[in-house]
Amino acid sequence: MKKLLATLFLSISLFSCSAGYVSDEPSYVETARPLQPGVGYVWIDGNWIWNSHNRTYIHESGNWQRPYRNRTYQAGHWQHTNQGHRWNRGRWR
Repeated sequence: MKKLLATLFLSISLFSCSAGYVSDEPSYVETARPLQPGVGYVWIDGNWIWNSHNRTYIHESGNWQRPYRNRTYQAGHWQHTNQGHRWNRGRWR
């Protein structure tokens, strides 16, 4: 039981460190949008990826994707909390 609790505590600790908070949102990054590869593709704006080594966000460029069946894309957004600013990735819903 103690081993299970220790493993659970370690997992929770690592998970909580995986999503970072910063005091200020990173600057807006504008990237060139390549030509649409075909009919039916939608442009997905870039996301911000948390880099736990230097505790900053790195911008990931946008891309064209085919929509998933009966789903729409919900764009990522910044969440403002007392801890700071945290990026919530975009996703298909």
